Amino acid sequence: MNKEAQEVHDLFCERLHSSGLLSLFDCLPDVYFVAKDLAGRVVLANPVAVKMCGFETELEMIGKTDLDIFTEDRAREYMKDDRHVFETGESIIDQIEMAPNPNNSINWGVVTKVPLYSREGEMIGLGCIARNAVDSYSALRPYVEMNEVLEYVRLQYARPIKIDELAELVHLSMSQFKRRFRQLFKITPTKHIQNVRVSAACHRLSSTHDTVATIAAEVGFYDQSHFSRVFQRVVGASPSDYRKQGRRVVL
Repeated sequence: MNKEAQEVHDLFCERLHSSGLLSLFDCLPDVYFVAKDLAGRVVLANPVAVKMCGFETELEMIGKTDLDIFTEDRAREYMKDDRHVFETGESIIDQIEMAPNPNNSINWGVVTKVPLYSREGEMIGLGCIARNAVDSYSALRPYVEMNEVLEYVRLQYARPIKIDELAELVHLSMSQFKRRFRQLFKITPTKHIQNVRVSAACHRLSSTHDTVATIAAEVGFYDQSHFSRVFQRVVGASPSDYRKQGRRVVL
């Protein structure tokens, strides 16, 4: 690493260490992070970036440009975006582009590039964060598949909801559905329905003068005493005390 790159590297490290961001980027398992100086040389790279670019250690990657790391056509595309950031000071946010992959397979990333400045306000480089679009989708897919269930509960909480109804929405048996829901959200479907109803009750207690009995019925509890027990357990206060205290709870 030459002297100029070393100075930028040390400055980035100092600033990121002081803010705690460097250790954060090192701990994120699916986020690619690289910082470059104005010459396009890598001055920082987290373990994910090092691995994706085919290196064993960060030290091997530091000082290299995109042309040293990638095929020329791909490097030119990356460098074009870098120049836009350097010349305009504008960030590139959530751009979909071909991502590096040590296995040479087709991969796509969601990329953000932002200018980095010295304490004196002078641009000294850029930071690039990328998320693997394929991996992100794979990780989110189980939750996306439950969207219909969550939306159904959100819209229908005021009426009786049977768990087998929810299971049918995602084409699972009731036992499979309960198990899958709990694995994803760390809560049972029944408790989720209760939480949605309690959240709706909190809003009504804070924004209306309706009686507790009326609110209990409106949000799907047909037994006021049961409503009060559930509300106390979830919120930590009775419905009446919650209203008197003017509390706001987001569940």
